[in-house]
Amino acid sequence: MLTGQQKINFLKLVFLFKEMSEKGLSILSAHTKENNYKKGEVIFNEGETGNNLHIIVSGKVKILKLDKNGKEKNIAILKEKDSFGEMALLTKEQRSATVQAMTDVVTLSIDAYDFEYLIRKEPSIPLNIIKTLSERLVKCDKQIKNLAFGSADEKIANVLHDIIEDNKAEISHQEIANLAGLTRETVTRVLNKFKKQGIVDTKKNKIFIKDFKKFKEFIS
Repeated sequence: MLTGQQKINFLKLVFLFKEMSEKGLSILSAHTKENNYKKGEVIFNEGETGNNLHIIVSGKVKILKLDKNGKEKNIAILKEKDSFGEMALLTKEQRSATVQAMTDVVTLSIDAYDFEYLIRKEPSIPLNIIKTLSERLVKCDKQIKNLAFGSADEKIANVLHDIIEDNKAEISHQEIANLAGLTRETVTRVLNKFKKQGIVDTKKNKIFIKDFKKFKEFIS
């Protein structure tokens, strides 16, 4: 369980709140709730009423949608200091996607009423939300172009580039396939090729980038 000061220290690092004053962060911290989710647990489902915003303290989540046949399509993977749930709070619409824990996850959440209060008190928050959503639109545009025109090598490299930390990505071949719009067999084939070229090394669901210069040649 995080202490009040630990919450403040963490929230200082979150983009949405980076321009808040110490007093503002103290108020924000007092309005947050700590949540713990087990690997595989659904945090919320597409179509539910959105009544809170989450910031990831530790772990990873995947954002997914189901097609008409019930097949899962991964949209994005989020990690520490990323936020999700803003759209439902701002638009009052239902959740546009499902969020599921990929690992054990800890989040801090803020409910809609408190979030609106903070927006009125802290003018920096709306601007940072606009910036965050704009960055996501740019990222989505790149993903669409990559899915439409990129080679299998480029699609897989771009997926890995979005989630690597300390030159390491923890993700299964099937999860990469879902994000890249490829088959699992294609992902395995490309990763084996990258491994032979000395670009990556693999160990179970961990992928290590060994030659970042060569790896970046595939990034769009």
